[in-house]
Amino acid sequence: MIHDFTYDGTIEGLLSVYLKCIAMKVRPLDIKPEFMVKGKPFEDRYLFVRTNVAQADRLYRYIGQCASAEIQQMMTDCFLTSLPRMELDLYELMSRAIRFGARISEDYDDETMHRIQMAIRDLYRESQTLIQAMDWRREGSVSVVSLNPRNCVLPLIKNRILSDPEYDDILAYDQRHCLLLMRNGSEDDLLDIHRLPIPVVKNEHEVYETFWPYVTGGLEVQCHRIGGKGADSLSPFWRIA
Repeated sequence: MIHDFTYDGTIEGLLSVYLKCIAMKVRPLDIKPEFMVKGKPFEDRYLFVRTNVAQADRLYRYIGQCASAEIQQMMTDCFLTSLPRMELDLYELMSRAIRFGARISEDYDDETMHRIQMAIRDLYRESQTLIQAMDWRREGSVSVVSLNPRNCVLPLIKNRILSDPEYDDILAYDQRHCLLLMRNGSEDDLLDIHRLPIPVVKNEHEVYETFWPYVTGGLEVQCHRIGGKGADSLSPFWRIA
């Protein structure tokens, strides 16, 4: 019986893994994003789970019905943290939310809950620090910044960046998480670019030279966005290029 799983790196993909575990009646021993497994000697022991956006959204809304919007928010926030075993901690959170409801958020003595809450605090603390310290450089008509945050903060600060009237065309590249926030004219998007042939970039000029041709040439992206069915529906963070 397989107990190790891999997914496409999106939160919808992770929820699809949880649904697969429920269907197989197994408890996962390890869950990793596909890019961390692909081509590795241990790849064969992992089962890749295809993302089902509609079912992932249904599971997310079911968690809200069993527990609360607060637990839903904890799940989406935790997904952006640098917790070493984030996927397994979230599986534990989901399982307890379905079994015990909203009261799990008040279990301050539980190690998993404490670990998740501390990681989320660190996530928001880092996002506030980063937005104040961003050092933008001009490359032609494009404002460029290269980032290396510990947590995945771009989804949290995206709207603040895009709403700043000081910047027109934008490239913000998160080296650690391979995320690219871009705006070209009236088009903007946050893209997971793990699948692109990415060279090592050392500064804003190299970010511009490497990625702006992709942006102006039109990145082909795998879309995971769906129309929300209500305020409690899952809102994907990024798309896959």
